Amino acid sequence: MGFLQRTARLSARAVRAGLTPSLVTYFFWIGCVTSVFGAWALISYTPIEEYLCNIHGEVNITNGQTVGCGNCTDTLMLCDKSDCWQQAFNLSWQLDASSPAGQFYDAFQEAALDSTCNSLAMSADSPATMLSNIEDRRLSPSKPQVSESCVTWNCRVLLRAFVRSLSPQLTGPGACTNSNPPIKPPWQATDCTCDAETITMAQATSFRTLCGSMAAGLRIAVYDRHVASKDACYQGSMAAAAAAYPLDIRDFAIDTNCESILQNSQSTLEWFAVRDYITKSLASGGTSATYPIASYCRKVMCTAFVATLQLPECNFENGTYFTSAVVTTTTLDAIATDCANEGMTLTTASMCAEPAFNVSSYCAANNVRRLDELDMDLNVQPGVKALLASLVPERKRDQEEATVPEAPIEEVSFQAERHTSFGHAALQNAVVGFDGVEVFDQNLDDLENCGGNFCTSDRRLQTATTAPATAPASNLQEYTTTPWSTCTCYMQCIPGVRTRSVSCPAGVTCQEPKPSSAQSCVCKHCSDCDVLLFVLITAFAYLFQGVVSFLLWLGFLVVAFLEEDDYIDMSIGLKCIGCFCKFLSIITKIMTYATMLLIILLTITALVPIGDAFSDCKDNATFTMLAIGGICVWVVQLIVGVYMHKYKPMPPWLHTASSSGIKRLFFKPLNVVGP
Repeated sequence: MGFLQRTARLSARAVRAGLTPSLVTYFFWIGCVTSVFGAWALISYTPIEEYLCNIHGEVNITNGQTVGCGNCTDTLMLCDKSDCWQQAFNLSWQLDASSPAGQFYDAFQEAALDSTCNSLAMSADSPATMLSNIEDRRLSPSKPQVSESCVTWNCRVLLRAFVRSLSPQLTGPGACTNSNPPIKPPWQATDCTCDAETITMAQATSFRTLCGSMAAGLRIAVYDRHVASKDACYQGSMAAAAAAYPLDIRDFAIDTNCESILQNSQSTLEWFAVRDYITKSLASGGTSATYPIASYCRKVMCTAFVATLQLPECNFENGTYFTSAVVTTTTLDAIATDCANEGMTLTTASMCAEPAFNVSSYCAANNVRRLDELDMDLNVQPGVKALLASLVPERKRDQEEATVPEAPIEEVSFQAERHTSFGHAALQNAVVGFDGVEVFDQNLDDLENCGGNFCTSDRRLQTATTAPATAPASNLQEYTTTPWSTCTCYMQCIPGVRTRSVSCPAGVTCQEPKPSSAQSCVCKHCSDCDVLLFVLITAFAYLFQGVVSFLLWLGFLVVAFLEEDDYIDMSIGLKCIGCFCKFLSIITKIMTYATMLLIILLTITALVPIGDAFSDCKDNATFTMLAIGGICVWVVQLIVGVYMHKYKPMPPWLHTASSSGIKRLFFKPLNVVGP
């Protein structure tokens, strides 16, 4: 009981001493307040930076983005590129490469330093175009080639853009999210921003070989996207075929010829029409090229055609595609012949017995046969002519180059139902080989044995020439260097590279080692809120003031325990403490005015509306709260300092006499804000 009483009395005395105005308590509490605020400002730096880095570089006046890429001090390769590419890159960066633990961290770090890779990215407009640029570059071995890390990283970005299982935030079929992590602005939270990006099966097959096993699911994802872009009738027909022939639909999905026809048709009837159109056009062109359609393709499409005759979604009476110009005797006879080869018997009676097809004009005039040939030029999609045009040069290349075998077929399960709320842009033209197998470059590296991870390349960006460790001769000429370029990155706030030219005059031996021609860097954000350096200065200013205040607290605490006898013989230590307390107290007063200027700037940028200037700062809650906290801290400093100056001045032994009026005028504002 006695121990508790003594503890309570000591605690009460400590609290009373801490609250009683004195030099000791003043510097203790000022040290606490300024140190806490300095730490708060320092901790706030990261969330403020993240907020500013997430502001898009593109101008969007409606959503408050008023400065755009023109405000970027560095070169951002994805500025003004599609939302899909930017968001797929951002997603890949955050999940796969933002930390050393990321699976593709090393690949990204090297790709970012690859100047050839960067130049190809600048000229591309989508992840697919970027990979196509890499393939085109490999066809010209005499030109600088990209590193394997560049290939690996850009393959990863493309997969994030097109494979639903890797990026439910960006691609369908189905609704898209914006979480884990959020990479889209609020107005795009539910948009599948990559659905508008199209890729042909020929490209997917080519990229499958370029990227290796990491792209095992790409072709299936492309097929799913193509089917999801069709109407409910076509989707339902393909779903029925998938349910009937799950193995054959797998082969159909990655068959370049069959799937490319599906991409360029809008119904199962038109699938057969497009195929016939290509075959006839090749024959009339006097070429020996063929366009073979595998048996499994006919089996799948015949089954899908029968489903088209049955499904209520397929309106043959008022449908968009099933007009009288499409449903003709010639068309149906050709389909029946194909399906007969697959063991399916289709007659006029059997087809008209199906509920959806029964309402068609064909069945209404059951005994009237249309003998006119189908005008394929009117009844196929416009992209088919371009598809055909691309076949001839592909055939020539096929004759000149060796064909790389098709990559192993992926195992896949297909959904029986397709979502219909899937937006898409105009389909791109497919590019396929006559033999149904895409033709590839013979000099492509074999990436099939990467084990699902990126392959390590022996090629690295050479930033400096390695030379034997010898002392440079003083009489040798130095290399000529140009100024560093601006930092070049894919996006803001991520690592990039800056370069310079390093040269030695012809016929002259220059001093070794050769200076670096490339250097890593980090690109700055592009927002209209350039306050990060200012926040750091504020943080360190308050931390410095806090440290000085705590040192003064310790000094005055020591003095408080001294008795009169201790002043009889002034030791060196006591004199040092006196000098310490005398001059450091002036620093705290100077810092009070210095932090006042910082708080004024903080308040103006965060709280005061001043037109478009610092517009991106106003919506940042962290920055706003920091400004309000800074105002409160400085007001407390001022009130306590004025009170201490009036009621608890410095002891006489710390007083500095001055006969100069100028000095008194200078020190008067300082004396007002502290003891």
